[in-house]
Amino acid sequence: MVVHSEELDRMEKKTPEQMLRVELENEFGFSPIVARALLNKIASYNNSNNPSNQSVGTIFYWAASSKEPAGKPIEEINLVQVRLTLNASTDISVLRKSGMQALREVKIARITQEAQDQGAYLTQEDIAVLLCSSVRTVRRDIERLRKNGIDIPTRGQKMDIGKGVSHKAQIVELYLKNYQYTDIERHTKHSTASIERYIQDFSRVVMLLNQDLNIADIRPAANMSERLIYEYKALYEKYNSENNSRLNEIKSKAIIVKKGGIHA
Repeated sequence: MVVHSEELDRMEKKTPEQMLRVELENEFGFSPIVARALLNKIASYNNSNNPSNQSVGTIFYWAASSKEPAGKPIEEINLVQVRLTLNASTDISVLRKSGMQALREVKIARITQEAQDQGAYLTQEDIAVLLCSSVRTVRRDIERLRKNGIDIPTRGQKMDIGKGVSHKAQIVELYLKNYQYTDIERHTKHSTASIERYIQDFSRVVMLLNQDLNIADIRPAANMSERLIYEYKALYEKYNSENNSRLNEIKSKAIIVKKGGIHA
C-alpha cells in the first residue's frame, strides 16, 4: 500500500499533539523548537504520572499472564488486561521516512514491551490480530527485529529461553555508552519519552544506592521490581568502575537532590 505525502501531511495535522503545538505557537507565541520541547516534556510527565489513563491511540487487550507456564491449554491460561499503544504520535513520521514495514516493526516492538511491562506476553497471533496482519508477516518481522538485536518479548520466546536482561536495562546501557536519544530510539524502537522515563528510573535507583539502602528498601521507594533493581545495580557497578561520564552526571544530580532533602 502506497500512502502519498499529501495524505500523511493531513494525518499529522489531525493529532492532539499537533493541535496543541499549533496553539502554543499561534496563541502563546512560542517558537516551533520550544513548542516541540514542551510537548515532549508533557508526554514524558503524562507517561510517568498517569499510567492508568487511556490516551488517544491506545486500547485495552486481554493477554496471557507472564506467570503462566509453557504448555498450558489456552482456555486455562490466566489473562491480564493490558493497555497497548496501537497508534502513537510519532508513527506517521516513521511511515513517511521508512515505509509500512518499518512502522509495523515499530508497533510490534512497542506493544510487546508494553504488555511485558504490565505482566503479560502477547503471542504472534495476538500481534497479527492487533495489527490487522497475518501471522506469517508478523513472524517474519519479529525474526528481522531479533536479528538486529532488538528484544521482542513474545510468549513463545519467553517460555522457551526464560528471562534475559530487560529492555529497560538494555536502553539504559546504551545511554551510558554515550548513544544519543535518536540513536537509541532508532535501535530499540522506543519513543524518546519512554527512554527518558527509563533513565529517570535508573537515576532514582542510583540515588538510593548512594544512600546505602539495600534492595529490599529500594524496591518500595523506587516502585519497581527487584529484578530490575538488580539489573540497574549491575549497570551502576559496571560503569561506576569505569568513571563513566554520563553516570557521573547522574550521580552529581543525585547528590544535589539528596542535599535538598528530596527523596524518592
